[in-house]
Amino acid sequence: MGISCIIPTRDRRELVMAAIASVRAQDLAVEIVVVDDGSIDDTVARVRDCFPEVSLTRLGGEGPGAARNAGVAAATNDLLMFLDSDDLWLPGHARALQETMGRGFAVAYGVTRNRNAVHGGEFCLPGAGEAVEGDCFHALLRWCFLVPSALAMTRQAFVAAGGFGPGLLGEDWAFFLRLAARLPFGFAGSAPISERRLHRGSLCAMVDRRTILASVRRLGAASRADQAHGYLAVQRFEEMEQWVLRSEENWTTVQEWYTALRRDNMI
Repeated sequence: MGISCIIPTRDRRELVMAAIASVRAQDLAVEIVVVDDGSIDDTVARVRDCFPEVSLTRLGGEGPGAARNAGVAAATNDLLMFLDSDDLWLPGHARALQETMGRGFAVAYGVTRNRNAVHGGEFCLPGAGEAVEGDCFHALLRWCFLVPSALAMTRQAFVAAGGFGPGLLGEDWAFFLRLAARLPFGFAGSAPISERRLHRGSLCAMVDRRTILASVRRLGAASRADQAHGYLAVQRFEEMEQWVLRSEENWTTVQEWYTALRRDNMI
């Protein structure tokens, strides 16, 4: 089964160059589909000049979920992998996910190493001992412990889960829950296969309390709309919404929000 990598980007000409290079450095052939979501810098020109073999699709600023969906539509292969433009695939990424799916899984994920360029430090998602293989739904209800850049799935699985939804924050979590409600996940092992570069322009660093509340409400609405989620998912996001409303904190990064959730035994 051929592999396609979908890379959504917007105004990240330098970062996306490194992202594409990390895919080209894999030891397996991978079709690269870049979706430019309304860049006003020279991202498109740079991609065309430096990587003429890359398939390029353009949107008008519809968000990361819509960009990934457009990339899937443009991809010609049925094994789908993703890479956000400020992330990197580490050596062996594609092979690790392909071999995991070869054990009979339609969805596979691995560990992402997160490097914080703003405050320093690094951490892994999932953390040591936190990975789950098989039924991941209830673990994902507690917290989104994986990222699109460490995920692979068949096209059939992508379609079954309905693709990514709207919104700048939480659209990936909602999609992972829809996938996990329908299919078991394979885990590619404890060695990191991707790297997330957390910088001041990262969506994870461009949040506030209002953004987080809107995201939690979208997750709750998505759970109510999907019968496969069941009552526990609806209850989970209702509880999280009430917790956010009670809190007087104004988080400025997803990591700050996560730390507060852990402190209050919400995860």
